[in-house]
Amino acid sequence: MNDSSRTLETGGVVILITALVYVGGWSYAYHWYAYFELGLISLDIPLEHYFIYSFLMLMSDLWLALLIALVLILTLVAMVFWTRVRLILVLTLPLWVLLAFLLVYSLGKLAADADYREHQASGFQSYSWVRVWIKPDSDLPPKLQKVRQDLADGKYRLLLETVHSLYLIRPNQDGGQIPTLQVQRDQVRAMRRIPTNPGS
Repeated sequence: MNDSSRTLETGGVVILITALVYVGGWSYAYHWYAYFELGLISLDIPLEHYFIYSFLMLMSDLWLALLIALVLILTLVAMVFWTRVRLILVLTLPLWVLLAFLLVYSLGKLAADADYREHQASGFQSYSWVRVWIKPDSDLPPKLQKVRQDLADGKYRLLLETVHSLYLIRPNQDGGQIPTLQVQRDQVRAMRRIPTNPGS
């Protein structure tokens, strides 16, 4: 194998691993926010954040992640040093790539499910209580009008904060799939996170 062929193979492997990592993070985020009745398109999550979600996926089952990494390393070593193994892998490459993407997608879903159950059991303590004051002259939809005082009293937790919106949850009152209250930033006069004692 000459240097150019080896460079191409190495580049292909790097691209494939990057794509797998991205898909794992995307799957985690998709299934996580589905619990809050949110779609990824509307959230406008930055591309690089999916790699962070992929890290959360791997940390949820570290031993499985290490096993997969070991299999990948052994496969790469076999491809480099054993021509017969390389030939078999190349001929069946589309199947292995498809199985890899399906596996990573499933791992993302399993990790999101497990993390949601853990957060639900703790009452979503990792997410801050917030007080949100709405501008007096805001033209609010009826749903937001009804909870205006609850927002000011700090009865919601901050699930996600983006450039355009705040996504708030109320896990103590809402069970099952928790509906998310979306508040546009241009409707917000002020927001303050409520300090909590560590471990409370």
